Order: sequence, then C-alpha cells, then structure tokens
Amino acid sequence: MRQQTTPCRYRYDALDRLATRTPVGGSIARSFYQSDTLASEIQDAEHLRFLHHDRQLLATQSALATLLIGSDQQHSVLHTVSAGLPAAIAYTPYGHRQALNPLPGFNGERPDPLTGHYLLGNGYRAYNPVLMRFNSPDSLSPFGNGGVNAYGYCAGDPVNRSDPTGHGLIDDVQTYIYLGTALVTGVFGLLTARSSIKAVIKGVKLDPEANAVDALSQTSALRRPATTVEKVSAAIGVGALIASATWTASYIAGKFERDSLAARTLRSVAIVVVVPVVGLRGWTYYRSRPSARAAKKASMSKQSSLTGSNRIRSSRSSIRSDDPEIQNTHL
Repeated sequence: MRQQTTPCRYRYDALDRLATRTPVGGSIARSFYQSDTLASEIQDAEHLRFLHHDRQLLATQSALATLLIGSDQQHSVLHTVSAGLPAAIAYTPYGHRQALNPLPGFNGERPDPLTGHYLLGNGYRAYNPVLMRFNSPDSLSPFGNGGVNAYGYCAGDPVNRSDPTGHGLIDDVQTYIYLGTALVTGVFGLLTARSSIKAVIKGVKLDPEANAVDALSQTSALRRPATTVEKVSAAIGVGALIASATWTASYIAGKFERDSLAARTLRSVAIVVVVPVVGLRGWTYYRSRPSARAAKKASMSKQSSLTGSNRIRSSRSSIRSDDPEIQNTHL
C-alpha cells in the first residue's frame, strides 16, 4: 500500500521559533509566543489559545470548546476534561501516543499535526517518538552538550531526562554537579573569610608585650575593633554564601517549575548580592596590594640582613682560622 505524502513548508521568526506551517494545498497556520512558550495558534477562522501558569499548561480554549488539562511534573498531558467528560492519555517511554490534535503531549511539547513528531526548541529539531531518535543531527555534537550520538534522545533514558531545546539533555547528574559547585563555592568563600568574621564579632586580640600597657592590662585579653578591610572581607564571605544559596534555590525551583516566579525572584536576589560582592572583592584586592608589597619588602630586607650577618660571622671565623697557632716556650 502506497503511503500518502503531504509536503509542508515551515517558516521561522528572527528568534528561530516556528512561525508558520503551510501544507501544500492547505491553509497557513500561524504560531504566537509569550517568551518561549506557545500562547496561541490561528488557522483560517479558528483561533486556539493555550492557557499557562508559568510553564504549566492548564487549558486550551477555542470557539468550539474549552479543554481542561491535567499534567505531571514533567508537563506531560495525562488527563483532559471537556464538557464534564474526562479522558486519560498514555504514552510509550519515548513519548508516542495516539493523535490528539491540538493537545501538547510528552513533556509538554506539541506534536506536529502532519507528522506526529515533536518539534523541540520551538521548531529547532524534529524528534520522532516512534523511531526514538531525532530526524537531524545536533549542531552541538559530538563535543558539546549534544553528546557523542548526534541523533540520540536523552542518552537512552527519556523517563528521567528531558530535552526541551533539542540541544542538550537535562538530567539529575548535571543538577547534582551544578548544585555541588554552587554550594562548595559559597562554603569556600565563607571559610576564607573566617578570620575576618571572627574579627568583626569578637575583635582582634593584641599582644601585650608589643604594646606599652600596665600590668593590669597585661593580665586581661586586649582586643581591637575590626578594620575596614576586615569588615569588607567578612561581608564578602557572607555575601558569597548568600548568593550561592539563593542561586541554588532558584535552580531547584526552576527544575520543578521552569521560569516560575519563585525561581526568577531567587535568581534576581542572587544577582543583586553577587554584583557588590565581586566589586568588594576587587576593592579588597586593590587595598591589599600595598601591604603585600611592604610585607614582601620587609621579608626580603630581613633575609638580606640575616645573610649579611651570616657573612660577617663566617669571615670572622675564617680570620680566626688563618691566625698562626702560638705555642708557649719554657726557658
């Protein structure tokens, strides 16, 4: 039996998103987006709206009906309700399902009405759920995020991983590496500023022998307040920890709900904190350079003086060794 082939022309906008879809002999379908999320589609007199909360699809609305949608945490549509009639939707592990136009499907991606393939990245690359592979190679393969297999989908694990852009998979390993790096950076910044934080809280203990103080003061622990540089260093350490913690929290929130209000708020807080932290880090480095040079010069001067004294001692010992030994003679 000969299969019927329907040519179709796809056009993209300046942001590389699918803008129009025109089957040969058919009417043009125009897609409209809010940020990177499909908001509506118009084909002839039919206007279909997609109602979202952040990235979670809640319903579709047209002139004919309103369809309520229930999805999982990966945004795959599992249940629909229309006119009081519920319906369940099932998928294969790689996302294949029965044709249910115009509903989004696996991982919240909408299949192409003609081919049934998922146009990931808003049309960047077509994924075939029947063949369990992409139709075209990834431009980031084999050395980038696309991986060695330029046609593979989610490295053979579509249940625990997703690939919304068609470029690189998102998995738990990348999440753990990202979170671990952020936390280690924050803790390391806090540890490096530990002495400065201690100076701000308790002050710096002075050596009584190096200061002219009375006997009563010598028996008590003398402390001076923290200097400006020490206060700034303490603020840098605490700020680095806060920035890494909020950035980590924003990443976790984004994993559950991409571009959610909580994720955007935490990300903004992290950026607001990290900008002055970086500036203060540069300021402390600039302020510490003269003192570092002075300490280095003092160390070199001390070392040269010790070397000179050692030379004098060695020369004296050599002179003594060159003197003739005088023996007493008895008359």
